[in-house]
Amino acid sequence: MIPRKPVSPEAMLLKMMDLCARSEQSSGEIRQKLYRKGITGHEARKIIDRLIDDSFIDDSRFARAFANDKARFALWGRRKIRAGLAAKGITGKEAADALAQIDEDEYAEAALKAARAKARNLDLNDYGERMKLFRHLASRGYEPEAISSAISRLSE
Repeated sequence: MIPRKPVSPEAMLLKMMDLCARSEQSSGEIRQKLYRKGITGHEARKIIDRLIDDSFIDDSRFARAFANDKARFALWGRRKIRAGLAAKGITGKEAADALAQIDEDEYAEAALKAARAKARNLDLNDYGERMKLFRHLASRGYEPEAISSAISRLSE
């Protein structure tokens, strides 16, 4: 195995600035990337603080964008979005605020769209098949109320 050449903190700061300019990143993601490159402790904290001060990183902005994208495009429910945010290092108030900003009508439509996609192959008059759909939507992170609403709208 070829040994890696050490990366300077200044070079990593520029690389992380470039990355953050191209896409939203959370401070947790940047910290992991820095640790993988061998920059830890005080140096990593300095780089992250500089990125935050220069508005390259904003965890609340990241959380809002992540929640909106996953609800709208990936058809994830709030529970799965909360778990995804936690995996990115976003918890507490920032995650709660991001989840609260998801539009209720769009969220209901996303649940219905996810239900429709799965229900194509199911007979909703059969209790077992409805439960299969319920479990599928629960695995996508939807709450029981949203699932019941989507299934009843689909059955109409």
